[in-house]
Amino acid sequence: WMVFVLKMSIKVTEKDSILFLRIDSPPVNAFSSNDLIEMCDVIEKHSFDTKTSVIIIENEGRGFSAGADKKEHGLDKDKLEIINDYLWKVSNAIYNSDIPVICCCDGFVIGAGFFLPCSSDIVLATKDSYFQMPGINFDVLVGSAHLGRLVPKQKVREMVFTGEKVSVEDIFSYGGISSIHDDKESMMIRANEIANKISNMERDSIKVLKKILNSNEAIDVNRAFKKEQQLTFQNKINLLD
Repeated sequence: WMVFVLKMSIKVTEKDSILFLRIDSPPVNAFSSNDLIEMCDVIEKHSFDTKTSVIIIENEGRGFSAGADKKEHGLDKDKLEIINDYLWKVSNAIYNSDIPVICCCDGFVIGAGFFLPCSSDIVLATKDSYFQMPGINFDVLVGSAHLGRLVPKQKVREMVFTGEKVSVEDIFSYGGISSIHDDKESMMIRANEIANKISNMERDSIKVLKKILNSNEAIDVNRAFKKEQQLTFQNKINLLD
């Protein structure tokens, strides 16, 4: 094992050809601007590192992520701009990574935290997890394009219009989650099984296959996210006038 701690809230571990990226920012694993910058750098770096075959994203503590850190961006507009920019970049880095990304969700998956599984190739979750996109409560109107990767269109509309929680069983029933597990230990065992199987495949073939799968999507989600951000910004200005 090799462990690199980039910051107390982002921990990176390597075992064989598998990279583990763990979110550890108590109490609710909220993302600061630095967290998103670090995640983006790690994912982009290892995407092109031929020694890495799979990335597994996981969480420490009682929830996967409560989203962006309101204590930071609520007081600093420059930080909010960085968070917006790097949330897009992290999602893009996961989605366009040369190697598969497995996202293991344990507990609440909220707001900006929801972008990570929505951008990943394979999603696993524990039975007590739930998912939520509550942006409408704060006039933050992004996320619907990414949700469409895990949730049917009409359910996406319900989620973003109401901001209500959705259970892991519901996401699983839509096909957005590969498997539900009794606890984190069993989830990580399954994640490692999948990762080990992928790591035994020809890396160049996996790289090409991921490009093929991405090209099969009906819309350009990253471009749609930028549009969501632009419209959200304009709406904020209008509300302040």
